[in-house]
Amino acid sequence: MLGRGGMYADLCRKEGFVGVDFLSDIDFSNRLTESLQEFNKTHVPMWLKSHPDKSKTSAGLSCGFTWTVCKGLQNNDVVLSPNGRGEYYVGTIESGYYYVGGEILPHRRKVKWLEKTISKKQMSEKLQNSIGSIGTCCDVTKYASEIEALIGNTFADTSKTTIKTKEKAYTKTFSERSLHALFCTALRNRNIYAKTIYHEKSSVKSDSAQKWVHPDIIGVEIDRFENEKTLAILKATEPREAVKLYSFELKKSIDSDSQLKQYYFQALSNSNWANYGYLVAYEISENLNEEMGRLNAAFGIGVILMNSRDYQIIFPAKERPLDYNTIEKLNNLNKDFESFLLQVSNFITAEERYINSVKSSLVGFCDPILRNEEEIEDYCNKNNIPY
Repeated sequence: MLGRGGMYADLCRKEGFVGVDFLSDIDFSNRLTESLQEFNKTHVPMWLKSHPDKSKTSAGLSCGFTWTVCKGLQNNDVVLSPNGRGEYYVGTIESGYYYVGGEILPHRRKVKWLEKTISKKQMSEKLQNSIGSIGTCCDVTKYASEIEALIGNTFADTSKTTIKTKEKAYTKTFSERSLHALFCTALRNRNIYAKTIYHEKSSVKSDSAQKWVHPDIIGVEIDRFENEKTLAILKATEPREAVKLYSFELKKSIDSDSQLKQYYFQALSNSNWANYGYLVAYEISENLNEEMGRLNAAFGIGVILMNSRDYQIIFPAKERPLDYNTIEKLNNLNKDFESFLLQVSNFITAEERYINSVKSSLVGFCDPILRNEEEIEDYCNKNNIPY
């Protein structure tokens, strides 16, 4: 993505480069380490210093995109860039990193652009979903064969070898449940403590309809006040404001209108007990935006698009009062659900001197999270999730 919405795509094509503008006043010529982790150790603190209102997750994403463009891309790698008019420019990387201070997208690589462009309408839904991912860049190597067909095998043999070799790394797919660790990590970065609910542990295992009862993940948002006395006053005066309960239905992808409706109403059924309910997916077809908006307006379940490091709320959930009858049913069905709410209840009712210890107990009961970029990358590699 060459600038917001591809605003610099035409200029980049005319002048033959791709680039990014994170930490635009620094020349990275002597700073590009072989590993992303080493690069982030140095540059994430610098990015946070210049963006004090942003999170560590945002810093990691920004620095990660920078390293990918400046160092991660190899010569002869194929790049696609949207021009904002429903088309994608296609080219190959032709140089190492160079810096052009004072210009737009100063961190650059030279690119040989093709005359031919690809229309988004020509792409399969899955490829469309992948290129619609959040962020400056994403890896679509697993669609190499489709991309080659769309551009008519224009590349030289060396380029085709590169793209074919990379494609093999993504021949294995990832499981839906492997996304839980990534999503729970992203939730924790937003102060939501989350727990996977394993429906197979429930007391009514033989009933296939239970998938419409159990949420995939439940979460609690604890007010951001860190001072014990502030929390104690809040809980004493406004106990319902101290915590908010969330329910999440998580899917790998949502590709069609019929699939959207099935998953949405499953999320609605599974989430009607919580303050906020969300349908979450790793890939969502952009063709479904209008229908998602209609469903959200009518029923209030929100929609989230996630990736390996973060997530974007496409449609926010509407806040609702807790449904205690459904909570009672879920408590009787699933011990993990019951134990999680017990931990939340203990936090709400804890005396001031016990707040921190009770909160620590809740954190320990929740799903473990990935602590840094290196852990996230290792986890994605082990589980065949594009990073």
